[in-house]
Amino acid sequence: MLPSSWANVPGFQDNVHAWEKQTGHTVTLTPVPDANYDSLVQARLAARNGVDIFAGQDTAKDKAAIMHPATGPWLERLEPGVRKAITSHDGKVWGTPSADGLHASGVIYNKDVFAKAGITTPPATLTDFQSALQKVKNAGVTPLYLSGKDGWTLLQHRNSVNASFVGADQQLVSKLDANQIKWADVPGFNQQYQALADWVGKGLTNDDALTATYESATSALANGKAGAIINGTWALAEITKANPSANLGFFLLPAADGPSTLGLGKPNLLKIATFSKAATQAQDFLNFMIAQPQAQKFMHANPGVSAFTDVKAPSPSRAVADLQQLVDQGGFVVPFDQQSVIPQPQDDIVAAYQELIGKRVDVPAFGELVQKAWQSAGAKATATGF
Repeated sequence: MLPSSWANVPGFQDNVHAWEKQTGHTVTLTPVPDANYDSLVQARLAARNGVDIFAGQDTAKDKAAIMHPATGPWLERLEPGVRKAITSHDGKVWGTPSADGLHASGVIYNKDVFAKAGITTPPATLTDFQSALQKVKNAGVTPLYLSGKDGWTLLQHRNSVNASFVGADQQLVSKLDANQIKWADVPGFNQQYQALADWVGKGLTNDDALTATYESATSALANGKAGAIINGTWALAEITKANPSANLGFFLLPAADGPSTLGLGKPNLLKIATFSKAATQAQDFLNFMIAQPQAQKFMHANPGVSAFTDVKAPSPSRAVADLQQLVDQGGFVVPFDQQSVIPQPQDDIVAAYQELIGKRVDVPAFGELVQKAWQSAGAKATATGF
């Protein structure tokens, strides 16, 4: 069972058919609409029937009850930081990584727009970033395009700043998960969100930031109507689709103080149900899908940054190359949301963002809204300390 958005990715089904041809076995793909995926998988797992391979359920407390630990020769091929990120505290890897590219949140920008505004290098501080946005505005282009109607896009700003927070304090996730610190007391929190409020207040974002959509943001960036967006690198495909010749780059949102940290998402993991009668064949299938020839073929069809040291995107775009360079430098962290044991109160945080960019609350009030949402989420999860 796969989310529908996964099943139709170019190259995926070609590799499935190659394994079927090699082994004589048959793989039945069951695509499920993304919005219904988790609930349907949970129902199948509860019934202990109807699924052999599934995704998700990463926060399940008793993983051994629903999935087998993964094994395969691919473990030694994983980029060391990625291998560490997907290895649980018990030393096991609960799921086989997919061949999909790794993603990160940050600033995706139109290099031609920046160059025409006289910006030749990515800004390294928040002050430099605001200066760059002002130069783009002076050149007659919307500097930073926000798409608040599709609220999930605002969370990519959160992912970007959180990565640097975690990079500066490796214990931050556990502190927040134990309710030992308030969000507004995290070093850099107020500066980051004041910067965002200032960009809106100084007219460095689009006027329709609250009602603009993700599609309008990617289109504006692709066609030189905007200088930058803050989003995940998965957006590169949508931007390129809008304009195949768009000259794109990627850099990390500057930290409030000190160096920025790359938050590199863990690869999607596919699990084998404990009750599967074809567990051995299922693991062989998953291992085949990410063996070097198949993983490289997939990367040809979907250029990105691979989790495997022996797989590279052929002729990557400038933005993908920028991300690859950051990965090669090391020092990245797993995104906050993938480390935290508390289900993230995303809807409430999106609402707080909309209040901030709508100029209806100031930064201290925004911090109170985020903290209230966090307290509620921690209490609902019966986390210790809440």
